[in-house]
Amino acid sequence: MKKKYILLSIAALCGLSSCSFLDEESYGSTTDIFNEENGLKAFVYQSYTKINNLYGESPFPLMTELGTDIFLRGKNQGDTGLCDYYGLDANNGNVEWLWNHCYKALANINMFMESIDDTPFEDESEKQRYKAEMMVMRSMFLWIITETWGDSYLPMSTGETEGSEARRSTREDFYREIIGGLEQVVNGGMLPDERISDSEAGRIDMPAAKAFLARMYLYHEQFDDAIRMASEVIDGPYGFELTPSLKDLWADDQTNDEFIWTTNFTNDESYAQNNFYWQWYAMYIDRFPGVQTMLEWTGYGGCQAIPSLYYIDNFNREADLRWIDLHQTVWYYNDPADDRSKFPDNQWREYVDTALFCCPDVLSEAQRQRMKTCYTFFDRNDMYDASGIPQDRWTFIGMTKFYDHTRPGNMSTLSDRSYPVMRLAELYLIRAEANIRKESPDLQAAADDIMAIRERAIRQDSSDPAQNEEWRREMTVTAEDMTVDFILEERARELAGEWQRRFDLKRLGKLEERVKLYNPDAAPYYQSYHELRPIPQSQFDGMPDWTTLGQNPGY
Repeated sequence: MKKKYILLSIAALCGLSSCSFLDEESYGSTTDIFNEENGLKAFVYQSYTKINNLYGESPFPLMTELGTDIFLRGKNQGDTGLCDYYGLDANNGNVEWLWNHCYKALANINMFMESIDDTPFEDESEKQRYKAEMMVMRSMFLWIITETWGDSYLPMSTGETEGSEARRSTREDFYREIIGGLEQVVNGGMLPDERISDSEAGRIDMPAAKAFLARMYLYHEQFDDAIRMASEVIDGPYGFELTPSLKDLWADDQTNDEFIWTTNFTNDESYAQNNFYWQWYAMYIDRFPGVQTMLEWTGYGGCQAIPSLYYIDNFNREADLRWIDLHQTVWYYNDPADDRSKFPDNQWREYVDTALFCCPDVLSEAQRQRMKTCYTFFDRNDMYDASGIPQDRWTFIGMTKFYDHTRPGNMSTLSDRSYPVMRLAELYLIRAEANIRKESPDLQAAADDIMAIRERAIRQDSSDPAQNEEWRREMTVTAEDMTVDFILEERARELAGEWQRRFDLKRLGKLEERVKLYNPDAAPYYQSYHELRPIPQSQFDGMPDWTTLGQNPGY
């Protein structure tokens, strides 16, 4: 999907600039084109762009990963309302952005749906495929809305009266539409029952629709259906496989056999979109002697999200490659221009000797004395105070899974790296959780699925076979380990940063509990009503009678 499905010039006709979704989109003299094949295709292209916006440049990760138990506010993230729940209200600009973005996307999709059946296509099977893709995207945006704002306005048409009144529908009403649309696509065979070709990567295909439906069944607590649908993707004919190496899984070469549905960005400057998420979880290192940002060597950090101590301690840091391979604790010397006179005991061999070290544990005094003439170091107590609050919000152990080594230059913020909306490991986690939570649990099946995704995460690089066996033993789980809390912890280890943590905590009724236990920034301010976000004030400003929608409690 690099060129064809990201941005075509015709998609510019679908641009939106209103402050409230109730401000109808104005297409002027271009309206007639949306009764033609090319005009309706423009809606599809624009809808894909709106999904890309979520994953590459928007406040979406701020609203899904921050303010949870696993990430705290970094130095360059100033939204204390969303991160810490301090002063969160209806005037929050990031909440407003997501609200408008989702409803604008649904306005496009509804306009498409009102025209598609009566619009002739040269290839009628292609028309059905476009319709199916839009139905899946409609379900995605509805899911984000109801999991963010709860009972809310469920737009069923582009009717002016319906939109201006914006009456609330229940979460159950939302899931009726979400699951009903996905079932129509899947059970009705609206997409070819095959995996899309690499040349169209990012386009929704049948396994992507099935995978998202499995996720929605889990959210709706249809556990047997979630198991069945996840199994159709895991065991089906689509050729998906868990990537054996975590480093290969998160390589920046765009595609692999584990990613089921990706948001794709182009390296064509004519159609480039902003994409900053790759730098969210890394610190800026150029302030330390002997190290500098270098494209092929080490990261350009955005300092947006800092791992909590709970997150750090959630891993077996000796045995779990999800910690070892996907987090950076050591930076090697690569900047001869720096003044390194404070470290006379370092040999300063480029790309060999340590220049910076962040230790997740507490260093002994003997270790500190040995290191202080060799390189810059920070241990657990240097990075966090006794309550777990970051000491300076600049210095932390970064997560590297999204880093992009293919950017144009060392300090470039341009990136065309792809992000997974869904990947195969999540399907194993969905099936495991459903087997734990269903009426007649199958805990052994759940443990088998966990071990399937853990196999690649077991460290086995010791020359001592006994040590390798010990690491394997420490990483092995059994049926007795299978609980809801375990699944929540495993999802944190496997899916950190992948736009789901807050939704996970909320759907399992664990958000307040875990924020107060593990997020020392937010714990003093979190209230029960924060489970839902405020409806933006700008929305009410555009309504003739704001009470037909009404604000969420507490705001």
